[in-house]
Amino acid sequence: MTDSFQAQLDSGAFDDIECLVPDINGLGKGKTVPVKQVREGSLRMPEGIFGQDILGAWCEDYDLIDVADVDVAITPVNDTLSPLPWGDGKTAQCIFDVQLPDGSTSNLAPRQLLQKVLALYDDMGLGVVVAQEAEFYLVDPNPDPNMPLQPATGRSGRRPSAARSFQMEALAEYGEFTEKLNQYAKSMNIEMSGLIHEMGRGQLEVNFVHGDPLKKADEMFNFKRAAREAAIACSKQATFLAKPLTNEPGCASHLHQSLWDKSSDSNVFVSSDGSYTSTFYSYLAGLQAYTPAVTAIYAPNVNSYRRFEGMESSPTNVEWGIDNRTTGFRIPKCSADATRIENRIPGSDSNPYLAIAISLACGYLGLQAELKPNDPVAASAWKLPHSLPRSLNDALAALKACTPITELFGERFVNLFINLKEREAQDFADTVSAWEREHLLII
Repeated sequence: MTDSFQAQLDSGAFDDIECLVPDINGLGKGKTVPVKQVREGSLRMPEGIFGQDILGAWCEDYDLIDVADVDVAITPVNDTLSPLPWGDGKTAQCIFDVQLPDGSTSNLAPRQLLQKVLALYDDMGLGVVVAQEAEFYLVDPNPDPNMPLQPATGRSGRRPSAARSFQMEALAEYGEFTEKLNQYAKSMNIEMSGLIHEMGRGQLEVNFVHGDPLKKADEMFNFKRAAREAAIACSKQATFLAKPLTNEPGCASHLHQSLWDKSSDSNVFVSSDGSYTSTFYSYLAGLQAYTPAVTAIYAPNVNSYRRFEGMESSPTNVEWGIDNRTTGFRIPKCSADATRIENRIPGSDSNPYLAIAISLACGYLGLQAELKPNDPVAASAWKLPHSLPRSLNDALAALKACTPITELFGERFVNLFINLKEREAQDFADTVSAWEREHLLII
């Protein structure tokens, strides 16, 4: 516990702390406790929190999650303590890491899996810089899941009837929300670098300042909470679902990434003459080679795969290109120091810790094997074969068959992730939809 963290706890500014552990779905598991308990440092939670699927059901494979539901210790990440801006003014929140009963690091906690991957780069003398984007929809409150969502009504009292991409007047319709979001973000030390109205009706996109992957994942975890709460405060709902509205574009969380030499503080993706290095090409080739096998991490829900259909600004394969938004991997035109790869495949419904970790893992495998990418695509990559899995079940089968990823992330995590997601996919398959009732009753 750092001196500054201790001082914040002792300041009397807060009575209670929300103790948050990011789970496999990227949601916060935890408890609210008096500041005294955090100060004493003896907090524990059941490890079973990582064995709950999005339906609220629990993993029943006791080889993965102990039937005794043993406790694990949780320790605060000191620089994540922040006020809870939608709370009572006396409550703060803090992200916590997890230690197993034997004192070792959790092999299920997504935040610590990201730390594990970052350690591989540290051993190579390399630092990682990432920047994320978050697309999401503002919709009117809808408590009935059988009814379609509708784009949020703006301040004019009108619901958008057409997409107004980049139009400032369209963004101004949600001014109350964006002001509240900015207020919450500043309170929580979230560094946003831009906000636009995107291609869908009621769809917004936020960009973030680049930086350390772990801090940026924490930032995205907090941002999603802040956006949902800001929307509720404005009588709206914010959703990061990959494809929440029929006939509207999906929501992506594009991930920009670069590698830096720690000794020289230089970007190793680019040489002194501005050309791409062998490190750049091998890293890119790793993304191309392993992305089909890890798509389940980027697109972790049954709804995620709707985003890849229809070619509405979403990639369908692992092609790459210079400033080409039809590809899975875009290389922005920029200064040499800013050379980076934009991974356009992760959806906004992905877990930020796992999405960053898996992208870095694919690049790492490419570096280790000195892989070579194919040639860049200058035209439309949408006209080339669809090489990403078309469903969650297909993606899980590909992940299950990928030995190098299992070796990096551990059998226990990979098997638990597959267990949870297979159950979700089965529940979806067992549910008869409104479309089927509407169109097939006459057969």
